[in-house]
Parts: sequence; C-alpha cells; structure tokens
Amino acid sequence: MGRYNRLPDNSNSGLWGGVIVLVIGLVFLLRKMDLHLPDWVFSWPMLLILIGFVMGAKNKFQGAGWFILTFVGVVFLLNDMLPFEWHLQRFFWPIILIVIGLYMISRASSRSKRYEEIIADGSSTASREDFLQSTTIFSGTNKVILSKNFQGGNITTMFGGTELNFMQADINGEAVLDITIMFGGVELVVPSHWDVKLDVNTIFGGIEDKRTIVPASANKVLVLKGSCTFGGIDLKSY
Repeated sequence: MGRYNRLPDNSNSGLWGGVIVLVIGLVFLLRKMDLHLPDWVFSWPMLLILIGFVMGAKNKFQGAGWFILTFVGVVFLLNDMLPFEWHLQRFFWPIILIVIGLYMISRASSRSKRYEEIIADGSSTASREDFLQSTTIFSGTNKVILSKNFQGGNITTMFGGTELNFMQADINGEAVLDITIMFGGVELVVPSHWDVKLDVNTIFGGIEDKRTIVPASANKVLVLKGSCTFGGIDLKSY
C-alpha cells in the first residue's frame, strides 16, 4: 500500500498556542480582579511582546520574525510608559529596515558558506544551480525551478509575494527549504508525489496544502522550515 503525503505535526504548535491563550486568559482574569495593575500590562504591545517571546523560545531565538514582533511591541510600549512624549514611532521603520538588512546579510553569508562546503565535498554531485536563494522585499518574484538534483535553499519574502514552480524539478532524497515570511505570501507549485513535511511556525498566518493526495515517494522529500508572520504559504500541484 502506498505511503501518502503526511500532514504536519501540529503538537508543538498547539502547545505554544495553548501557552499564549493561557497567559492572555490569566492577564484578563487579573484585570477583572481589580488589582490596579498599570494599563500597559493589558495593552496590545504587551501581547506582541508575548507572542514574539514565545515564537523566539520555540525557535531557540533564531531568525528575525520573533525579534521584529518583540521590537514593535517594545517601541509602542515604551511610548505608553514614558512620562513624556518621545514619539518613538518615528524611529520604527528605519530600525526595522536596518534589522531586516542585517538579518539578510547574515543569512546570505551563512547559507553561501554552507553551499560552498556541500559543493566542495567530493561525495556530492551538487552544483550552484541545485540551490535556491530567493529574496523578495516590496515586490514580487516568479521562478521556475529546473534542477534535477534540487538540494534546497532559502526563501525570504517581506511585504511581497513569491511564486516558485517545481513541476520541472526533481529531488533525490531530502531537500530543505528555509522560509521566512513577514507580511507576504509564498506559493509553491510542487509535484503531488513529493512528500512535503512542514515545520513552519505561523503567527497570524497560515499554510494551505491544495495538492491532490497521492502515494508519496519515499526518496523525494521536501522539508519546509522557518517562520510565517502575518502571511501565508500555499502548496499547489497541476
């Protein structure tokens, strides 16, 4: 009997989601008890900080998504807490862009080094064309992947959209795609017989697999890892 495409393991996501709901419930309970706590304790910036912290803890504080959420919360929270008008919001976008830029540079450097090591390995037949690096910011990207020995790569989409078509590509074994989405969307057109495993943390986002369920190949595994914040991932096949 054929092995079918696996559904994502949502046990950890459910655990952390439960933690967030529990904390929010406790905060509202304390508020109803009239304990005279500061107003900022029950504010939406505190909620962003909580979600950012939980997201960071779940990912061992790697990536930029948790930091940006926490930073947004801290900026607006300080503006509410300070006894004078500082107008911290005016620094918000410049600092966000600086953080995103530094994150992209660091990520590109580390990935490039990793691919160099894989290519230099005599036991590997991989080439640069077998790795994907897609960065989309305030724009759109549409690519057709032709590699017959796809090895993986990374996708960064912020304030934009990315469409990748893998129908003419092939995998021999397992390939890992590291995905970072913030205020954007990614559409992946993937052969229905590929086994797609999901390990993506979603905060105010979602993942939808619209592919036809067919027996999945044991040696064609595409692993999606990373984070999706205020965005979405669509999986499709023809």
